[in-house]
Amino acid sequence: MTDDKDNIVYLNDRIKYMVDPVPMVCEVAGRMLSDVVIVGTGKDGSIKMMTTVEDIPDIVWYLETAKHSLLSGGLEEPDDQQ
Repeated sequence: MTDDKDNIVYLNDRIKYMVDPVPMVCEVAGRMLSDVVIVGTGKDGSIKMMTTVEDIPDIVWYLETAKHSLLSGGLEEPDDQQ
């Protein structure tokens, strides 16, 4: 993970089970984030995405960064230690 506050990815903390966690996640995101990409499942089971990001390459970058963090367990050696 990086110490650069502009590139922090918080994926290790899991949300405890709640009856309806979506409003809580949106409330926290609204306080913390300036841009968001939300991916989820609609009530009909279809995959849905909402975003405030206009550029498709930026959306892909956010998704790939999240994927990398998930697959690496959120742990990564700094570039100067590799």
